[in-house]
Amino acid sequence: MESDPVAASASNSASTTTPSNPASTTTPSSLSDHPFLQPALHLQIGIGPAIAIGSLSRGNPLTVVPLTTGTLASEPDFPVRLVARLQGQGTDYVHNDPDGGRMRLKSDLVFVDLHGESIHVHYTGIVDITTEVRRILGRSANARSTDFVIQVSFETGSMRYKSLEQALFVGAGRFVIKDGALSVEYRISKVCKGEASAQEEDAPS
Repeated sequence: MESDPVAASASNSASTTTPSNPASTTTPSSLSDHPFLQPALHLQIGIGPAIAIGSLSRGNPLTVVPLTTGTLASEPDFPVRLVARLQGQGTDYVHNDPDGGRMRLKSDLVFVDLHGESIHVHYTGIVDITTEVRRILGRSANARSTDFVIQVSFETGSMRYKSLEQALFVGAGRFVIKDGALSVEYRISKVCKGEASAQEEDAPS
């Protein structure tokens, strides 16, 4: 008797072992997964007199601070080479918390490099309003430096600086008084993947 080809095919399919899913290669995180910072840029800004704006719709009034001069330069070992100066005037928008304990910065600046290419720099930060900060902002002769942290982003149409748009940056800020003039400088670092995460990403699949 001739065999039924349809039935035979079904029987063969049923007897074929379905391959199991490959074992998971995911691993729990460890301390070596913590990101690290790569020194990237040095930002220096001259600060003009603050302008109190106020606010009718918010509980914390707005203060606008002109940023009058500035330079932006890459650190020696950072692969993106950059030397640029502030174009025009930047602006720092400052809101103090209702309890007066902190001021929140939101700043925008445009820099132009030696090739005539422009970079928009935006950063935000939170500064604890301590006695030392009050002395600095009041340009007191007895003021001492105080540190705070910012988060920085870049926007540009230049391929030369494209990688700045594609990374996360943070900065350590410090107010400086010299000859009665107030300025601020930031040491900006790129946030890089932790050693374990980078090795896992580079491993062959």
